[in-house]
Amino acid sequence: MRETKHNTKGVKGCGSARRRLPPDERKFELLEAALRVLRELGPRNARVQDVTKAAGAAKGTFYLYFPSWDDLLYEVRAHILTKYLVEMQVRFPVNLQSGWWEAFEKECVLFIDFVVGLGELHKAVFHGPIADRPLDESISGLKAVSRMLSPGIESGACRPVEIEVAAKLVFSVLHTTADSILETGERRRHLETMFDLLRSWLKQN
Repeated sequence: MRETKHNTKGVKGCGSARRRLPPDERKFELLEAALRVLRELGPRNARVQDVTKAAGAAKGTFYLYFPSWDDLLYEVRAHILTKYLVEMQVRFPVNLQSGWWEAFEKECVLFIDFVVGLGELHKAVFHGPIADRPLDESISGLKAVSRMLSPGIESGACRPVEIEVAAKLVFSVLHTTADSILETGERRRHLETMFDLLRSWLKQN
C-alpha cells in the first residue's frame, strides 16, 4: 500500500476542509486531485494520503471509490481520455467534409502532444500494470481514430480503407511516435516521418 507521507504543500487544491458531496461529485473531485498530485509529485512518489489531502477528503474515502492504487490509475486513464475525447468532438466534427487532411494532421499532433504532456503519468497509465485492462469502447483511442478517419473516407480525401483495421494501425503509429518523442526529445523529426508514412498510405493519389 502507498501510505508514506509526502509534502503536498505545493500541490494545488490541498486543504483540510471537508465537504459532503454526492458520490459522483466526490469521485470526480478525487480523480481531479489525483491528476494534479500525479503530475506534480510523479506516479512513483504520489500516495493515497496525498490524493485525499488534495481533494479535502478523509483518507478512508479513497477506498470507497478505488479498492487499490492500480484501480485509481485505471480510473485516471479513463478520466483523462474522456476529457480529451470531449474536446476532440468539438474540434473535429463527425460531419467534416472540406479541409479533412488539415484537420486530421492537426488532431494527430494534438493527440501526440497530449500523450507527451502526460510525462511520467503516461508510462504509469499506458505502459504500467494496468495497461492491458480494457476500457469502455466509447473512450478508447481506437474510437478517437475511427472518428477522425470516417469523414475523410466519406469525403474521398482519404483512401477507402477498412476503418477498424486502419484505426488500430494509425493509433499504433501515433502512440509509437509519442513514445519516441518522450524518449529522444526529437519532436520535429518524428512528426515529419510519421506524416510521410500516413500520407503515403492514406492519401488519395
